[in-house]
Amino acid sequence: MDDQLDSVWTILESNLKSGENSESRIYRRLDLKNESGLRLGVITLGNFRELLIQIDKNDDYSFNPPKWVGMRFNIITLDVPEEGTRHISLYLEDPEHNRVFTMVCSDIAETLSRMDSASHRTQELKAILDQWTRFFKFFGPDGLSPMGQRGLYGELTWLELLLETDMDMSVLVESWQGFKRAYYDFELNGRVVEVKTTMTKEPRRVRINNERQLDDRGLDSLYLYVLTLHKLETGGETLPELVDKIRKTLKHNSLASDAFDRSLKKAGYFNFHAHNYTSGYVRKKQEIFQVGNGFPRIIEFSAGVGDISYSITISACSSFLVDLNSVVTSFTGG
Repeated sequence: MDDQLDSVWTILESNLKSGENSESRIYRRLDLKNESGLRLGVITLGNFRELLIQIDKNDDYSFNPPKWVGMRFNIITLDVPEEGTRHISLYLEDPEHNRVFTMVCSDIAETLSRMDSASHRTQELKAILDQWTRFFKFFGPDGLSPMGQRGLYGELTWLELLLETDMDMSVLVESWQGFKRAYYDFELNGRVVEVKTTMTKEPRRVRINNERQLDDRGLDSLYLYVLTLHKLETGGETLPELVDKIRKTLKHNSLASDAFDRSLKKAGYFNFHAHNYTSGYVRKKQEIFQVGNGFPRIIEFSAGVGDISYSITISACSSFLVDLNSVVTSFTGG
């Protein structure tokens, strides 16, 4: 979809340069065969790329536009598909953010093109904009922070271990939940693995972000997988290299491959940021602990207490250490 949008915008920009239009904007339907309520445009003054989304004329839609870096929203009126039809305009104000803008427009277009009415588009659009607002809040237009990169590297390392088994790859990819801001990073049929990375010297510690992460009540099993990394500016394995390894593993399974790429995007990983992720990692140690009675954790607290986070030292968990390969086998139902 990204390439399709780029192609249309390039054609419209060429028309502007040739002086074929003197209007405030030029635009065309995204789907030339069907009226999908979606149009791509270029605003003449400033040569801004634009996505136009038709709003139901009977919908009393109170639009509170999100504030995104490099992009702006407006409500405008066009005489298509009929006179005086309202549209939401999302346009690119800063060309520096063109790739992110194209990615956002592609996601909106792919989702809304499946809607069968303007009212349904309006409802779905609210959800999409909320989702992207959360994305920009957590990640920003420049991609993952160093901590975010390490966290994703850890989760993908565990996924890589799972993919070495004989279980359906698409099921294993779907077990990855961490990018959803869920309580647990991996969950499959009541079996849960929480992933933590650390680069601290002894005593090594990991951060527990809420009171549910190590709460095994109601679960078949809960494990804490700790990956100790050594960071290198040159050498080691980078995050993009690990992503490429997993993509190669999944390349013959289209369901798993597509699900993996969708999940990567939701985790804040996009290919055009890859050149920023140059730090390499060496896996110094992989440990996994079974969480249960006596494990160092906080799961009971007084009423009114919330937003709990704390750290635990890895050495305090030593009596709960279990065999890594055995856990991989049990997690996948082997």
